[in-house]
Amino acid sequence: MTIWFNHWFSTAYHLINMMREGMSGQCRVIGSGTNDVSVFRTACDEWHSEPKDLSGEEYAQWCLDFCREHGVDVFVPRRGLVEIITRSADFEAAGVKLFADHRADIAVQLDDKIQTYEMLKDICPEFIPPVYEVKSLDEFKAAYEALKPHWDRVCYKLTIDEGARSFRIIDPKIEGINGLYNKPGFKVTYTAACAVLSEYDFSIPMLVMPYLSGKEYSCDCLATAQGNLIIPRYKTGKRYSIVSFMPQMMSACERIMDRLQLKMPMNIQFKCEGDTPYLLEINPRMSGGLQLSCKATGINLPAIALGQLLGREVPWEYPEITEQKVAHIESPICL
Repeated sequence: MTIWFNHWFSTAYHLINMMREGMSGQCRVIGSGTNDVSVFRTACDEWHSEPKDLSGEEYAQWCLDFCREHGVDVFVPRRGLVEIITRSADFEAAGVKLFADHRADIAVQLDDKIQTYEMLKDICPEFIPPVYEVKSLDEFKAAYEALKPHWDRVCYKLTIDEGARSFRIIDPKIEGINGLYNKPGFKVTYTAACAVLSEYDFSIPMLVMPYLSGKEYSCDCLATAQGNLIIPRYKTGKRYSIVSFMPQMMSACERIMDRLQLKMPMNIQFKCEGDTPYLLEINPRMSGGLQLSCKATGINLPAIALGQLLGREVPWEYPEITEQKVAHIESPICL
């Protein structure tokens, strides 16, 4: 059995080892990426460099050719996920099982946060925050003015983003003398935000919404024959996270999973304001911190998903806990 991880997060190191455990070591893992000193390379049996200049359909074709050339049985994609899912029939015809749902229509919608909210507003309206999709500086200003009277702070980001690269918080507390000792981080003033966006063409629209100040939950999910497997966890701001089987969070994930009908691992993220959770985004793939959920609960979600993909049901059960701390598991040092 040959499994290929293309360009992934460094924490794929742990995901690979969990899959090996589920396969009793009877697998060969190929890794690839644009960074040849990637941490997860150390967990792979074989490594290949990826072309940096390919994207979209061209990259998906490169992946298909790679699978054929290297005898890949299972392909676990992250880079180019949507384009690869769109070509799922071609991978299947080549004898390659995609460790990803084949629902390209859903993947495209989930890749856009506004479309995600539109798709789910009828089944869980209480979890959808007030949001504005803006396509010009004037619309950005209008959205800010609409939210400002009702929320302490407003934030914005591109509707299509990864890793929160475009995320910013508009915070008046860093204006004037208040900014002397307050480290800005992701914070900007309203004036600075307008100055930056005055030079932006809004080719990708901007999402403007309240900044939610409570806990951020990352829920690792998988539909199985036993039912929906859901593991919610949140960061504490220290060097550990907490898995918490909070009924409201579990119920929200159940409703979303039943609506989407995805069969492979997915990650649903919420941010709370007080005790009210609001949906942030949904990723149709394993999360970068999935190993934390697995270590805290003893549930090897990657191995369960791999077993299902190969036609084997792997039994699982929740631990007899309501909450469990888990230390942040560091990846090994780079090569």
